[in-house]
Amino acid sequence: MRHDLVDQQYPLEPDPAFRRRAAWLLQELESLPKGASVLDIGCGQGFYLPLYARLGLSASGVEPDPVPRAQAQKTALTLGFAVIGAPAERLPFADASFDAVVMSEVLEHLADPAPALAEAARVLVPGGLLLVTVPHADYPLAWDPVNWLLEALRLSPIRTGLFAGIWANHERLYRPAELQGQITAAGLVSGPVQHQTRWCLPFTHNIVYGLGRAALEGGLLPKRWTSGGLRGGDRTAPKARGALNPVAWGIGLIRAVDRLNGDGRSSGPSQNLCLVARRPPRNPADPA
Repeated sequence: MRHDLVDQQYPLEPDPAFRRRAAWLLQELESLPKGASVLDIGCGQGFYLPLYARLGLSASGVEPDPVPRAQAQKTALTLGFAVIGAPAERLPFADASFDAVVMSEVLEHLADPAPALAEAARVLVPGGLLLVTVPHADYPLAWDPVNWLLEALRLSPIRTGLFAGIWANHERLYRPAELQGQITAAGLVSGPVQHQTRWCLPFTHNIVYGLGRAALEGGLLPKRWTSGGLRGGDRTAPKARGALNPVAWGIGLIRAVDRLNGDGRSSGPSQNLCLVARRPPRNPADPA
């Protein structure tokens, strides 16, 4: 996987699952020719946009939430890309407009994923790629111990707040058969499901997206600790030396445990499910 490109863009990335998802996406998109068009549905703050640019691709993004969309638009402007406000269920693009569509950590937020998947299939060229990542219902105990124990006791998971963990603002988590079934129902040809990120530091999700995000967004961390490569951090502030940066220490520990995952493939508990699908090629007998 293309961890090299991800690490060049985000050398202080604290989330091992994001780092592996991004590297997997780049690996799959490498098969496209330079200048090929990619649509990122639910692009959030646009963290994938610079990575598409590193592959020489032409990217567009859609994001219905105006807060993250504003940041994505700033990033897109520097790259010559465009990000617009639109729901995944009603894309303002013509049929067969894109060579690839990315839906990374999107389907689990939708009350009904079917309309969004139908739209993704519609805007893909025949033979085009759909790349999907979703959180796995069979996630590791260490990733989110609080919700893992609640679910083991058949109690409702925590979906909001610092302890929301993997269930944060999600309608569902996925198992492979459910994901493949939704893809197939949209008229797409599903490939195998890849499991990613099994081994991790305990409470990784809560550390990165609970306490860590709250401290970063609240300005509680000195800029010299979060500059120069922390996703969402200030990339213009002067960098601190690694030996003097406790954020870098923590990320180093997370990375050390993550190395147990090797290439990230697993058949057991994992944080993510990743899937490549294709729109069927056009039948020569069909009208153009």
